Amino acid sequence: MRILITGVTGFIGSELARELLKTGEYELAGLVRATSDRGHLDNIADLASKLQLFYANFTDWHAIQQVVRSFRPSVIFHLGAQTAVRQSFELSHEFNETNFLGTINLAHAALEVSNFKKFIFASTMEVYGWQKIRKAFKEETILCPASPYAVSKAASEYYLEMAAKAYGLPYLISRACNTYGRKHNTGFIVEYLITTMLAGKDVYIGTPKAVRDMMYAKDHVSAYLKLLKTPLINQTFNFGTSSKTKMLDLAIKIKQKLNFKGKIISHFPANYPYRPVAEEFLSIDASKAKRLLKWKPKYSLDKGLDKTIAYWKKQI
Repeated sequence: MRILITGVTGFIGSELARELLKTGEYELAGLVRATSDRGHLDNIADLASKLQLFYANFTDWHAIQQVVRSFRPSVIFHLGAQTAVRQSFELSHEFNETNFLGTINLAHAALEVSNFKKFIFASTMEVYGWQKIRKAFKEETILCPASPYAVSKAASEYYLEMAAKAYGLPYLISRACNTYGRKHNTGFIVEYLITTMLAGKDVYIGTPKAVRDMMYAKDHVSAYLKLLKTPLINQTFNFGTSSKTKMLDLAIKIKQKLNFKGKIISHFPANYPYRPVAEEFLSIDASKAKRLLKWKPKYSLDKGLDKTIAYWKKQI
């Protein structure tokens, strides 16, 4: 089976590619953003000789069409996207062009492949956005995205649902909670807290009362493997831990694990990218995935943090 992974140089894309190659069952290709900067290939330095790489930008319909026509995948994992929520407020056009238009281009390219099996789309817990009830959200919860990033993902979901009915595109949508365990990017909350504390510097928590579910990377990858194997199509699944962790509590937990003596400062640092709003509560109910896919997370927050800390200690 041929599988194309977009965002293969990214956090979860690279980890997924690594797991798929271990099986020896699949012919794998990755879609890489066309750029003169080769640094983004670091995540797959150990994989470059084991999979086929194509270079194209999501907004270029003809380039995307040519990649899919050339490789003719049976399955597309569409994980590539602009993902830094805080930056989406200032770069709203860029985020929606990349994420929404990119999804449209890939979906229509997939429709040209005979016997295409599955379009697996990486959405996000962020699509639930503002909700009046502080209770873990189920898949049927009405979406209320609260950032340009989340809007781009919600719009992509609606387009795939339409494409299934109108054109017969087989899809699966993953709405995952916040994931940690990065090996190359320290710009997200867990990796930022760990690396900054290891450097002995004070840390900033812009939204100390915000509640999020946190999931370790290996559990996120296992969710995609379940979506690949299931015969189900045209469905949406939540993947998360229902951990409901306050960001200040997360910082305190990491501080204790590292015996950090510095300060935890409860506001954004100076010159932080503009973010006018942030949801106070995002938590998801993954019972559907547990029931229909037999998926459940294996890593507790403590276990996942310990593994992430051990990795960054070796690097720093």
